[in-house]
Amino acid sequence: MSSSSSSNNNKATFPSEEILSRKWDECISNVIVKSGIGLSVGIVASALLFKKRSWPISVSTGLGLGYAISQCERNFNPTMVPVVRKIQEEKK
Repeated sequence: MSSSSSSNNNKATFPSEEILSRKWDECISNVIVKSGIGLSVGIVASALLFKKRSWPISVSTGLGLGYAISQCERNFNPTMVPVVRKIQEEKK
């Protein structure tokens, strides 16, 4: 009886709400971190290279935000990645 209860404990099954919540948490943290890194790089580049103009800050923050959003899209819909689609077609 104890072996069947331990095998049930080893299986990690999560409700769909938990999976979706984890994906959203990862997405929001990616947006914050990558936009912050882009902002930091933009500020440094603006101060050191571009005579304190504001466009490097906007560009680098936008690049960080865009990269984070593309990772969120891949996380929520992995079939949009071409490599994943080819591997799934080969298995069929």
